[in-house]
Amino acid sequence: YDCFLQITNGTLDVKKLMKTWILQKGFPLVTVVRKGKFISVQQEKFFYRVEPENWTSDASYLWHIPLTYITSNCNFTHCTNAYLLDQKSGM
Repeated sequence: YDCFLQITNGTLDVKKLMKTWILQKGFPLVTVVRKGKFISVQQEKFFYRVEPENWTSDASYLWHIPLTYITSNCNFTHCTNAYLLDQKSGM
């Protein structure tokens, strides 16, 4: 736990983030869509196979997903950006 705090310089609530991964069943599917210069991300619970008679809404499932990305405007030395997806969609 202390190592995560050091890596994120205390800017990320690691305990809160990890609870979303440990206390929920399953894992998220993250979809990334590019529209021109804009990127949007969306998360939903991943289902391997959905059978209508067994399907229940899992709209309440929400993970805190740390994402990193780079853009074409950087020189690849110190250009990694971080984003925390802690909602259903963002960016």
